[in-house]
Amino acid sequence: MAPLSTLLRLPLAVLWRALLVRLPRLVPLPILHYTSPLGPHPVRVHLPSRDPGRSIPVLVFLPPTSSPSSHPVPVHLDFHGGGFVLGSCLEEAPFCARFARELGAVVISVDYRLGPVDKFPAAVHDAEDVLHSVLSLSAPRELSALLEPQGLALDREHISLGGFSSGGNLALNLAQSVEGWASPFEAGRGKEDKEDEVEREIPLVLFYPSFDARLLPSQRTRPPNLPLPHPFWASLSNVLIPTYLPRRLAAHPRASPGLAPRGSLLPGARVLLVLPELDTLAGQSGEWVDRMEREGRGGDLRVRRVERVKHGWTQMPDRWLGEREKGTKEEVYAEAIRFLRGFWEEVDAGKQE
Repeated sequence: MAPLSTLLRLPLAVLWRALLVRLPRLVPLPILHYTSPLGPHPVRVHLPSRDPGRSIPVLVFLPPTSSPSSHPVPVHLDFHGGGFVLGSCLEEAPFCARFARELGAVVISVDYRLGPVDKFPAAVHDAEDVLHSVLSLSAPRELSALLEPQGLALDREHISLGGFSSGGNLALNLAQSVEGWASPFEAGRGKEDKEDEVEREIPLVLFYPSFDARLLPSQRTRPPNLPLPHPFWASLSNVLIPTYLPRRLAAHPRASPGLAPRGSLLPGARVLLVLPELDTLAGQSGEWVDRMEREGRGGDLRVRRVERVKHGWTQMPDRWLGEREKGTKEEVYAEAIRFLRGFWEEVDAGKQE
């Protein structure tokens, strides 16, 4: 939660809405023993930020181990949704814990900065800084202190990215380079390095990401079977979202990664894209898929379309979902795990040839 003094400087119309949507962030971590009983349960650590005097909070999920690992383990970076103004890592916990259990991976869920207190590109910077920490040859002190007693180390050749909605926007950002703003995967590499080095393989698991931020949710085309939102929630988005991303910057390729120039997606990126039918982002998602196919990247995409479910259904508690929704949620989670497991098995097999 932002310092009270910072929040109190906001206009009243923004302040009360910001306080309302941030209330869930006050829920303490022990709640996960009830909402995510299978575990593993995360530890909160802080990773370095480019900004002096601050750090980036993350939740780290360690894979269950009966004995110290004799080799590095994969690492998955996860980014929650919420339009850059709400949401928290807690809603990701069951998903992240499952990835840690079934993939044997260290999962890092990033508590990136949000509006209205912080402005674009604060969330992008936080995402990049966390990835830099993972790519660093020496892990940051707090992360090392957590991993080393368990005999764990991060396998920097097995890094995957994922996110939901605005979190998918951030994950895609990390796998793209635009003019004057390189991906952390390419930062510090010159032209000759890029030509000589084998391209890094980067799997992405994107659940209904935001590709194009130029329109507010209330301005997007709605699928025929999607009911109108309550006016209160529509006004909430209309007021809060521009406090993070001013409209004049909405077309920036780091705000709208689906608008990035041709060739921005890194050559080694492979994407599993999960798209619900009842979503105001459906139109822009289809446009991005078509564009990738025109650019010759269709073979690097696996698109999973799910009928009759709404945006965000995978992050809702099971007790809020019908049987069909619970079933499709289980299916896409299992598919995401198969996608990553199969991806790394294929990469490792290629290295042995």
